[in-house]
Amino acid sequence: MNDSSPSETTAPVPVFRISFTNASLLAGGYLVVGALVELVRRQWNPRWAEQLSWSMEAFPAGILRVVGLIDPLREAYAQGSLRETHVRLIYAASVVITVYLIGMGVGALMWLMMAIGKRRMASS
Repeated sequence: MNDSSPSETTAPVPVFRISFTNASLLAGGYLVVGALVELVRRQWNPRWAEQLSWSMEAFPAGILRVVGLIDPLREAYAQGSLRETHVRLIYAASVVITVYLIGMGVGALMWLMMAIGKRRMASS
């Protein structure tokens, strides 16, 4: 029978790698769904695709509103400085960056909780 403690025999959990992978999958999935919705909307323009497109745009628009970039973006688009493609790329980038920041924040909190748990286990 092995007399080593459970903390010595278990491998450390790669929290940040898991968080990064999850964020990559979420961001990639969001971009793929967005591209498919846009393709359907432009090709056939069913009402559901239009509504889904508006719903998907609400998230990045909210992000840009929070950081104070939605008004300059609207002004540049209205003046013709930005094309629709540029606006969609900016929206996509804001979602990807936000998803990664949330993923890394959750990973950091998980790491902190694991570190606190290890200290408590070691002290008892």
